[in-house]
Amino acid sequence: LPFLGALWLIQGLAPSGYTLEEGGLRLERRWAPRLIPYDRITGCDREPRQIGGLLAAGFNSLFGSHGPRWNPRTGWHYLAITNTDDLVFVHTRGGLLVLSPSRPDEFVTALHAELPAKPAS
Repeated sequence: LPFLGALWLIQGLAPSGYTLEEGGLRLERRWAPRLIPYDRITGCDREPRQIGGLLAAGFNSLFGSHGPRWNPRTGWHYLAITNTDDLVFVHTRGGLLVLSPSRPDEFVTALHAELPAKPAS
């Protein structure tokens, strides 16, 4: 019974999708969906980098990987992924967020279009 309870908890917090809404980027999950306002996002890219590593406080499970991670090359980052092939790296004021949308290139283009324009230097 404890195993089923843990499985139930993990699936409820696992990422199930990502939506670009009027107010920001929504990290979809069954419980506790999270909205990241566009003004907190400083950029995004698909530049390959190492993810995961030591001090994993999140879960790696049947439902994907989610939670904070740290490694020496990337530093602190938050995983909300269902696969490791289609990664998008979202830079926020709070740190790096790693997502795995089903169409990553389209997602990056759409997210860039929603971000506030940067002031000219």
